[in-house]
Amino acid sequence: MLLILPPLRVHAVIEKIVVRNLALTVHVYACTVRTMKLMSLPCYCATLRQAARAVTVLYEGILGDSGLHATQFTALQFLDAAPNLTTTELAEALGVDQTTATRTLALIKKAGLASDTVGDDRRQRHWALSAQGRALLRKLKPRWEAAQDTFEERLGPTHAKALKEASYRAASRLSSS
Repeated sequence: MLLILPPLRVHAVIEKIVVRNLALTVHVYACTVRTMKLMSLPCYCATLRQAARAVTVLYEGILGDSGLHATQFTALQFLDAAPNLTTTELAEALGVDQTTATRTLALIKKAGLASDTVGDDRRQRHWALSAQGRALLRKLKPRWEAAQDTFEERLGPTHAKALKEASYRAASRLSSS
């Protein structure tokens, strides 16, 4: 498959500014990229990544200025539903690797939304939402529901449900092999 990229034009503007005998040269670069229509790709992986990016943009746009990424919001939902999960249990439930879960949880902890306690093994951490995390989750729930509604409106309820079921089935079957 040949992928043709749109033309890229780079514009450079050089402006000399003099303030109180101090000469300052400013270089400003701007790119003009013609937008491309999303293409249907022959690869399952690439197509699922396209969909994942589009869904992430939708949800993060609606979560707005909360400061949370969709992945962090999902982790908060899990910690609310199943408190005292270990990092490993959360990683397995989300279908991500241990490093990704650790990084996500560290950001949530840094924001004061969750805390961890040492498990039986010093390397093991158990996670729980803080009061601030529960409050933020409650505050953002209507936005998350709006994202869910928007997703269903754009795909249609039947296709949205079928996509969710097919995605879960694919993740379950592919991760167990």
